[in-house]
Amino acid sequence: MSLANDIPFNESALEALFKDHFKPLCAYCQYRFGFDLNEAKEAVHTGFIKLWENRESISPGLSAKAYLYKIVRNAGLDMLRHEQVKQKHVKFVSRNQHRPESAEGFHEQELKQLSAEIDQAIAELPMQMRTIFELSRYEGLKYTDIASRLHISVKTVETQMSRALTKLRRKLAHHLLLVTFAVLIHF
Repeated sequence: MSLANDIPFNESALEALFKDHFKPLCAYCQYRFGFDLNEAKEAVHTGFIKLWENRESISPGLSAKAYLYKIVRNAGLDMLRHEQVKQKHVKFVSRNQHRPESAEGFHEQELKQLSAEIDQAIAELPMQMRTIFELSRYEGLKYTDIASRLHISVKTVETQMSRALTKLRRKLAHHLLLVTFAVLIHF
């Protein structure tokens, strides 16, 4: 079945694709990435959502099955990368939580709270923005490397990073005041 035969690509065509390919795509994710069933379903659902969102820009004659497998493969890889970033962050946080008191005068409990709020603020970023932020901040990738990895333009990376930092500053502004005050007290 090619998408070209379904143009205009509609909900019934998507439903038919879903019925035909959902289970095999889940099995593919479980085998390829070692996902449990819920993780596999998440990757496949993400793939179908992206297919629906990009339906108008799909080249005529493209195999729906091949396109779906590519989208789901990319979604699976994104999930693996995100998990790696989360693990690096957990290691970073756990290394820094073992200090009884930081130089800024925060106690361990305050650091845990701040860390939890930072994690929450990052988790609330839109998916692409969060991925770009994490690749830059946690993996230390340059904007050109991120653009290459995600198949987007460097300008998109720059814009998404700028927006992410603005959102995080707004969300965590009250902590900035506390840190500034704690530093001033120590001088």
